[in-house]
Amino acid sequence: MYTVPHNYSFRNQDFNYTPRLTPNINAELTSAPCRIDETWEIIAPFCADAVSAEARLIRYCTGDLVRFFNDAFDLSLRLRRVEDLSEWQSASAGKIVLTVDADAVPSAMAGAFWITVTEDTVRIVGKTERGMAQGVYYLEECMRIRGEAALVLEDIEHAPLFSPRMTHSGVELDTFPDNYLEACTHSGMDAIIVFVGHPDSVLHGFADPEALWEGSGRQYCDFANLVWRAAGYGLDVYAYSEMICDMHPDDPGAAEYYEASFGKLFRNCPGLKGVILVGECFEFPSKDPRTSGIRIQLKPKDERRPSPGWFPCSDYPQMVTLVRDIIRQYNPEADLVFWSYNWGKVDKKDRLALIDNLPRDISLLVTFDMWEIFVGQNGEPYRIDDYSISFAGPSCVFVDEAERASELGIRLYTMCNTGGRTWDNGSAPYLPVPQQWQKRFEALCESHEKYGLAGLMEDHHYGWLPSFLTQFARNAFMTNGIPNSLMLEQIARRDWGDQWQKILEAWRLFSEGITYVVASSVDQCGPYRCGSSYPLLYNQKTEEMQPPRDDWATHGGFAIWFPEYGDEVLPNPRKTLLRYSRVQLVTDYFRRGLALQQDALQELGAAYGSEISRQAAVARYLTCTYVTTGHVIGWAIGKQMLKALLEGREIPMEDELYKAIGVTDTTVEGLAQFLRDIAAAETENVALALTCWEEDSSIGYEPTMEYAFNRDYAEWKNGETKRSLEQMEKEIREKR
Repeated sequence: MYTVPHNYSFRNQDFNYTPRLTPNINAELTSAPCRIDETWEIIAPFCADAVSAEARLIRYCTGDLVRFFNDAFDLSLRLRRVEDLSEWQSASAGKIVLTVDADAVPSAMAGAFWITVTEDTVRIVGKTERGMAQGVYYLEECMRIRGEAALVLEDIEHAPLFSPRMTHSGVELDTFPDNYLEACTHSGMDAIIVFVGHPDSVLHGFADPEALWEGSGRQYCDFANLVWRAAGYGLDVYAYSEMICDMHPDDPGAAEYYEASFGKLFRNCPGLKGVILVGECFEFPSKDPRTSGIRIQLKPKDERRPSPGWFPCSDYPQMVTLVRDIIRQYNPEADLVFWSYNWGKVDKKDRLALIDNLPRDISLLVTFDMWEIFVGQNGEPYRIDDYSISFAGPSCVFVDEAERASELGIRLYTMCNTGGRTWDNGSAPYLPVPQQWQKRFEALCESHEKYGLAGLMEDHHYGWLPSFLTQFARNAFMTNGIPNSLMLEQIARRDWGDQWQKILEAWRLFSEGITYVVASSVDQCGPYRCGSSYPLLYNQKTEEMQPPRDDWATHGGFAIWFPEYGDEVLPNPRKTLLRYSRVQLVTDYFRRGLALQQDALQELGAAYGSEISRQAAVARYLTCTYVTTGHVIGWAIGKQMLKALLEGREIPMEDELYKAIGVTDTTVEGLAQFLRDIAAAETENVALALTCWEEDSSIGYEPTMEYAFNRDYAEWKNGETKRSLEQMEKEIREKR
C-alpha cells in the first residue's frame, strides 16, 4: 500500500528482513544435493549463562537461523540445545550441528569457521562463538542467493581476511538500535564506531558550547551498555575521539589533564575495544616549529603555518604514547588507532619520519584512495581531494605509509569506504558501482598479502546501510569465497531474476562512468556532497540564505558543503572545462545504465517501493546529482561570462567556453537565455530527484547533516533558482 513519504521512514524496517529473504530462484545455479526440509533439526550448545557475550551471541544466532528458515521458506525446524555436543560430533542425517572448537579451525581469526556440508548433514565449527555465528550467517546467505533451502557440498574453512571491519552508524549518528547491530554482524563487520566528545557523551544531540568543533552536539551515552549490547551480536566498540587536547605532554599536569578525559572514558568503560585518533580531532599544542602550535579553532587568521592536526608533527609520537599509557591502565589490550588522514599532501619524508617514531604496539590507519594526482584529457592535472571510488586505489600515499608500517611491524589498517559510500555522492545510501568496488576489494586483498593490511574502517560519519553490495563485500573479504565476478552474477540473479544480464550491464556502465568523476574539493564540498539541493546562485551570499536544517544536526545547514560555488572559471578555464566535460560523460554513462534498469523494472512489473525499485531509485538519484553538477558548472561558466560582458572584461579562452556550453549567440541575451534554460532544466531535475526520496527516504540522508535533500530542500533550492533569475534580469537592466 502506498504511504505518504516522510523523513526517516527507512528506519521503520528490520534491516535483515528484506524481500531478498524470499528471492528469485536461481534455477541456473549449480545443483545443490543438500536439501533441507521440515524434518531437520538444529543442534546447538546449551548456555546456562544468561549474561555473558558468548552466551547471548549463541542464543541470538541460533534463534536467527530458526527464524530464517521460517520466514524464508516456511520451514519450522526444531532447535535442540544440548549441554554435551560430543555425541553430535559425527552428525546423523537431517541435522545442522553448531559447535565451537578452537583447535578444529586452523585460522587464528576469531570470526573463522569450518563448514562441512554433505547430502544429509551440515556441521559448522567456529573458532570462537563469533566464528560459529559467522558460519550461521554464511549458511543463510548461501540459501538467500539460491532462493531455496538447499546447499552445495563443501568441507572447508572460511576466515575473515580483515579484523576489525568497523563502521559508524548509518541510521542515526552514534545510535545503534538492535536491528542495526544485527545487520552489521550479518554483513561480516565486527566492530562499530561511536564519536566521543567527552568521557560521558557522544556528538549526536544539541549544540555543545564545549565541543571541539562548533556545531557539534552533546548527548549522554551509556558506553558500557552499548559495549554490552554490541558484544551480544559479536561486535566490538571503538571510540572516535573528538576530545579537546589543549596540553602538550611536557606541560606540568598533562598526565592528570588527559586522565580526566581519555582515562575517565576507559576507567568507566574498560570494555571499549580501542580509540581512533586523527589529526583534525587530536590536535594539541605541538612544539614542532613547522606548525602554528595551536589547534585550528584557535589559530590566528594571519598565521601561515599549518595547525598541528594538519602536519606530521615530530612530537605526535610523544602525545600518542602518553594517551596510550593512560588508556592501557584500564584496558591493557586497548587498540590505539592513529590515522594519518590529514597530512597526505605533506612531503613523503616528513610523513615517514613520523611513522618511524611511533610506538610499535599501536595501529596505523592510512586512507586508501586519497591524494593521487592524474592528468585529464586536456592536460590539466587534478587530484583525489577526498574519499572517492572514481579511483580504485591504492594511492601512492597509502603505498608509502603501508610499506613503512610493514617494515616496522606496526599493525596496518585502512580507511577504504567499502561500506559503499563516498563523497562522490554524500547523500545517497550507497554507490551502485559494483564492478568498481570489486577493483577496490581486490586491491585491498592484494595489500593484505603485500603489506599485512589487517583491518578496515569501512566508512566515516556517513555510515553504512545494507544494500546489494553487502554480500558482495562479505564474500570478497573471506577466504575460500567464490570468485567476485561469479558472486556479482549470483546477486544480480537473486534480485533481478531473468533480467540479470541487463542489470550486470547497467552496473558495468555505472562502474565505468564513476571512473570519469573528477574528485576535486570544489565539487565534493558542493553538489557531490548534498546532491540536487545544490543551488544555482547569482549574487546571493551564504549568510543571506536560510536552508532547511535540524538543530540536532552536527553538520547542519552549510557546515560541510558550501553554497557559493568555489569555481571562478575565468582565472583557469581549462580546469573548469575538464570537470565540465567529465561530468557530462559520467551523466551519459549513468543515463544509459538507468535506461537498462528501468527496462528491467517494466519487464518484471516491479512494485513501487520494492527492493529492485528502490535500487533503481538510488541509481536515478545519482544520475540527478550528476545532472545537477553539470548544471552548476555550466551555470558558473555562463554567469561569469555574462558578468564579464556586462563589465566589459576580456574572456580568456572565449571560443572554447562558448563551444563547451553550446552557445552560438555570444551576446548578453544569448548568455542570459542559456542561464534561463539551465534554471528550467534544473528545476525539472529537482522534481525527478524528489521522486527518488519519495520512494526511499534513505536517499538524501547523511547522519551528520541529517537530510541534505528532501521535499523541504527541493522547495528551498527552487526558490533560490527563482531569486537568481530575478537578480540576473535586474543586473542586465542596470548595466546595459
